Amino acid sequence: MKKYDCIVIGAGLAGLTTAYSLVKNKKRVLLIEKEKYLGGRTSSWNDKGFLVEAGFHRHIGFYHELPKLLKEVGVNLDNIIMWEKEVEIIINKHKRIILGISPFYHPITFLKDITGNKECLTTKDKISLLKLFIIGFKDYITNPQELDNYSILDYCHELNISKRVIEYIVTPLSTGIFFLPKEKYTAKLFFGLFYPSLYYPISLRIGAYKGGMSEVIAKPIANKIKELGGEIILNTKVEKIYLKNKTWCVFTNKEIQTNYLVLATDILNTKELVSNLNSKEIQKIKKIPTTSAITVQLELSKPMMPIDRTTFTTSTILASFTEESRSTFPNSKGRISIILANPLEYIKLTDEKILNKVLIDLEKINFFIKDNLLDYRIIRHENKFYCFSPNNDYLRPNTDSGIKGLVLAGDYTKQKMYATMEGAVISGLKAFKFILDN
Repeated sequence: MKKYDCIVIGAGLAGLTTAYSLVKNKKRVLLIEKEKYLGGRTSSWNDKGFLVEAGFHRHIGFYHELPKLLKEVGVNLDNIIMWEKEVEIIINKHKRIILGISPFYHPITFLKDITGNKECLTTKDKISLLKLFIIGFKDYITNPQELDNYSILDYCHELNISKRVIEYIVTPLSTGIFFLPKEKYTAKLFFGLFYPSLYYPISLRIGAYKGGMSEVIAKPIANKIKELGGEIILNTKVEKIYLKNKTWCVFTNKEIQTNYLVLATDILNTKELVSNLNSKEIQKIKKIPTTSAITVQLELSKPMMPIDRTTFTTSTILASFTEESRSTFPNSKGRISIILANPLEYIKLTDEKILNKVLIDLEKINFFIKDNLLDYRIIRHENKFYCFSPNNDYLRPNTDSGIKGLVLAGDYTKQKMYATMEGAVISGLKAFKFILDN
């Protein structure tokens, strides 16, 4: 029987990063993925002729490890990203806020938007917003764990932040990024996501990917893994893992042995795989609550929006959405990708009922697309994210599972970038370093 130095379960960004880093260091590695495609929650695939994304993704300019990884495997970042000048927040059918997001690359646009938006935000509101971030960043630096005792809404009330800032800025930024309402979204995560912008203000910008995530990110990493001698098996579910004679065994339709085993699956699958194991870190995994996400993708006969731009709303079930016919899906005449707010309310509904709710709420903000709708897909990620509510952050496990040879990777593990693509890559690098050091 062939024995590996390491088996990595899960070919999302965490697993791909771990596997690539190990094979680069001459280790015998097997990467196993249960789906037919690479990328995990950052994947894309063809569903009966309909090109599908697991969810619409954005590249943040201050990401460091992900761009470094892509450069190593031969991907030029400028070739796969379309940078955005602004994001849009739709308050209602009559009010919108436009925010410049690239102070270094588009300073005039940034300053114009900061001084503008007077119909929605007064000077007093803008001072209140500045106060929120100054004090929030200070608390994040000095006592981040204390912030996890607050929801972002409670924290805003504690600081007496203006109602318009809460409704027009905090609501879309919390619900739109991680689909939880402001009363259930920990203040620690809210400020932790934006905190790197203090260290890298010059690189602050947001970009859309020019193609499906599996194509532009996952496959180049996987190709490099195979080029360096690593093995990848797709469409293969791991049924169980167990220790036998101090060796880790992975059972699919046969037993495979390894010195080190990396669990790089989503939190739900990790919970299932470790159900019969026990350690302090494993107990954290078993206790950590999960949450869900729903992405809706609409194929249209023409673009719904004049430009491909990240858009948030404050009063609909559309947490965030974007036109992607000029970026990720250039062969589409019109393509809207939507992340739903409060997904737990809709996760059990039929696809048709979800679609109808989406169309109704689009009309609330002046988008009438029923006659242009060609096709659609509903993508459910049920219980695949750790829950971002207050008092859960301490349950995020360390890389070291506490069981010899068993290593944890994934954006839910303890690392500084939370549930992001950068966080997944960092977790993969931590898993690799742990194995190498041991």
